[in-house]
Order: sequence, then C-alpha cells, then structure tokens
Amino acid sequence: MKKNLVQKFLVRSLDFKSGKALFFLFILLIAPAAFAQGGNGLAPVPGELEQAERRSSRKFFIGGFTANGLSWFGSGFHFSSKLAASLQWQEQRVIQRFDLDVNGVQSDLSGVFTLTNSEKIQRQLSLQLEWFPFSGPYYFAAGGGLETYSEKQRKTETYVPSGNYRDYAWNISQQKLFVSAGAGFRYIFTSGFFIHVGGNILLYPERTTHEQRGAYGTNTDWDYRQLQKDWQEPEKEARSHQNPYGAQLQVLFGIAI
Repeated sequence: MKKNLVQKFLVRSLDFKSGKALFFLFILLIAPAAFAQGGNGLAPVPGELEQAERRSSRKFFIGGFTANGLSWFGSGFHFSSKLAASLQWQEQRVIQRFDLDVNGVQSDLSGVFTLTNSEKIQRQLSLQLEWFPFSGPYYFAAGGGLETYSEKQRKTETYVPSGNYRDYAWNISQQKLFVSAGAGFRYIFTSGFFIHVGGNILLYPERTTHEQRGAYGTNTDWDYRQLQKDWQEPEKEARSHQNPYGAQLQVLFGIAI
C-alpha cells in the first residue's frame, strides 16, 4: 500500500535528514516571533496581547492529536507568563501488510513477485523548558529526552513460472538520548482551548543500533552474492538512523485550566 500525500508530508516532517530541512523548520517557527511586538506597524493577531495574562491564569494544559499513523500527546505547567515546562510524547507508526511489488512481468505473467510485511515504530518522550519572551504566544524551548525505534521486515521473493523463491526476515532496534532546542507557539483562546505547534532540532550523543536476522530460506542453489546483499540490508537500514542530528514536530490541540 502506498502512503497518501498527507502521510508523506507528516512523515517527512518527523524524519529530516538534510540540513536544509532543519534550517527551514527553524526559520518557519521563529519568524512570527521575530516580528512579534517588533514595532513593525503590523496589527497584532486578535487575542495575541492577552496571551501572557492567559498563561498566568491558566496554569495547567493538556492536549494531543493523531493523523495517518502519527500521534502526539503533551501536558505541562505555566510557572508564569514567561516560563513553562512541558512533557511531550510522539509516536510515528508505519505498517505494511502483504505489500506486493512486481518487477519484470511479461505478458505471460512471468517475473519476480516480492511480498513484504513490515512495521516501523518511532517514539519520542521529551521534557522541555519553554520561554515566552513576548506577551504573545511565541516561545523558545530547550530540553532533552529519549527516542526509541524498531523495525521488523519479512520479504518473500517468488520467481514465476519457475516457482523459485527466497524468504528472509530481520529486525532492528535502537534507543538513543537527545538534547533539543527549538521554537513554536501556543495560542490560548478565551475558552481555554489552545493550539500548540512547535519544532525542535535534536542532537544525539549516542546512536548505537542493534540488528537481528531471522531464518533465510530458498528452494534453489545458494547465490552467495545475493545472500550477501540480503544479509547487509538491515545494516544499511540501521545506518540511516545513525545521523547525529534530527528534528521533532509537535502538534497539539487541547485545554488549559
């Protein structure tokens, strides 16, 4: 099954691997704060100047959001109009069941049929301190947390019409601590309902990944070049999760009391 456009956009938001994407995210989030109360002559957003008072009177907040395999949960406490702390949880889940890929198929239906079952789960738990330098909803944040990642995959390749096949499975797992810095906004309405959108740049001091391989079966003579390629597949996937930096997106809708 192919991901739809919304899921592709959100997954990409959580899986930045280029410096340009990280830079774009950071600029996107801090730009409104840079213009806030800067004497630029622009009229403030309705309710913007009352945000400091609302943070002072509504100390506790809690919210979440989920869409297309992505889930967020967050809660926290406003110590004052300028300072807050929040606990953020995020999960990204991508599951493929009986995903069929067909290569080199001829009119007589001969070719290679690849059946894949896979599961990818990424979770992040972080604690961040938020500083609101303006009376508006914009903040800067710093914190740290733990990210876990697991991936399981099984492939069955069948050659038609010969009936030859290869079947193999593997999984990888990873736990890594991170420190974070970022920016965003949390806008509180008069009713107490709030919208929170933020983004952090993450730095991973340690990025060890563990690979485990399952049974490898075939009904043909061993092709050692192909076996080596299949054997290295989990290592190749693991290397893509060993970057020293990453990014985190936060999207919450909730209530402040």
